[in-house]
Amino acid sequence: MNLFISQRGLSLIELMIGILLGSLLLLGVLQIFQSNSDTLRMQNGFSRVQESGRFAVDMLSKEIRQADFWGCAENKNIENLSASVDKFYSSIGGDNIGVAGQDNVATNTKVKNTAVIVGTDVLTLSGAEDACAGEGRMLNGTDKGDIVVSDSCPIKNNDIVIVSNCKSGSVFTVLSTTETAGHKKLNYPAGIVFKEEYGVDSKILTPYEKVFFIASGTQDTNSLFMKDEAGNVQELVPGIDDMQVSYGVDTNGNGIVNQWQTANNVISMAEVTAIKIELLVSSDSVAGVDKQTITRLDGSKKEYDDGLLRKLYVATVKVRNRGSM
Repeated sequence: MNLFISQRGLSLIELMIGILLGSLLLLGVLQIFQSNSDTLRMQNGFSRVQESGRFAVDMLSKEIRQADFWGCAENKNIENLSASVDKFYSSIGGDNIGVAGQDNVATNTKVKNTAVIVGTDVLTLSGAEDACAGEGRMLNGTDKGDIVVSDSCPIKNNDIVIVSNCKSGSVFTVLSTTETAGHKKLNYPAGIVFKEEYGVDSKILTPYEKVFFIASGTQDTNSLFMKDEAGNVQELVPGIDDMQVSYGVDTNGNGIVNQWQTANNVISMAEVTAIKIELLVSSDSVAGVDKQTITRLDGSKKEYDDGLLRKLYVATVKVRNRGSM
């Protein structure tokens, strides 16, 4: 009897039962952990998709609304007096400016030296913005033909600008500036004669051209890129897999869109009064999605099984400087 009382510990059967129960408990804890991890990855992926999609749509919408603004004067009334041979600057004042694009680009298509993702669209927007960036304004000159601004206006040598009133406008290159107290005179090439005398009722503007496209980004995902008129290419928004652009055309001249066409089918970009953009946005890491089917506006479908979460963002934007409001 004393031998049984002095025994301590567990029998082999009791130990095996304990291990089994502990394993079942640990398995349940691991399943909860795995489920929470999957939920966290999904939430992080969805947050990133929402952030990238909304930012890209808001930015492109703002650029589209402002496109084809050349001041108070109509584009056709702007004369080009710039010595620049650049294609963009030389086209100011013509019909083929403001809005342009390429549809479903082919292999080896590049914007400057950056390769565009095959099958995506390219959107080109141009216009003009305040050359003084809110830090100055046009002033009356002392002599006919003087172009004078406040000395706080950040215009510098070799800038190409547009001076415009509600009758006409002129594009010219600023060779140098002459500053006096409170004034800055913009000197231009000899021989230039403006259509108008530009004073306080005029605007001094800087023309710009921005090319938006999809390329391979720095985070091993496709990204939205932009090239400006100076040729600088920068990555704007990561996680943008694809961009498709449709153009609302006013063929009747009443300012209202009556056709939606791709860039290749638009006969005259001057008739485009609205733009529709489709952005396919993906998460930057695996979000635990086994398979996902995306349906585009044209009815086409594509299935993805790489584990990334994707969402299609669509926006229709009016080009405010064209057609009826």
